[in-house]
Amino acid sequence: MLNSLTRRDLERHLNITKKFHQALQARRIQCEHQNADPMVWTSHRVMKWIRDIDLKEFAEGLLNSGVHGAVMVLDPTFNTDSMATALGIPNNKHMVRRHLVEEMKTLIGPASPKARGGRDLSCHGSCGSLPREVRDRTPPRAEASPIRGYTSIEVTNV
Repeated sequence: MLNSLTRRDLERHLNITKKFHQALQARRIQCEHQNADPMVWTSHRVMKWIRDIDLKEFAEGLLNSGVHGAVMVLDPTFNTDSMATALGIPNNKHMVRRHLVEEMKTLIGPASPKARGGRDLSCHGSCGSLPREVRDRTPPRAEASPIRGYTSIEVTNV
């Protein structure tokens, strides 16, 4: 549906103006070669970051996954276990998962709701998969959430 929207539709219904879009693009350019401001990262920029943190063998797992910076920062259900699953990191690769936990805390910590008293980015203590009872208690997304209708990491690329 997004491909069929005109510039006028974007401005009128979604309040996306040329000025806003240019500001967003400027933020993306500023963080292209530094690991900052993940909120504006595309999925390809997230893949570059994965390669930068020495997980290049898993980076291609993010192709067509819908994982981009806004999902990483804003989705309250997205954590390092979600990222590890999207990357295809097996549960028995504890050291790789622990490395991902630390790198995501460094990257997203300052930008995430956790820094303002929100969610925890990490997996459970053993850095393996989240136990089913924890997953089952995940709070529902807020009614006003733009991604309320989606589950897990099925949000599309931006």
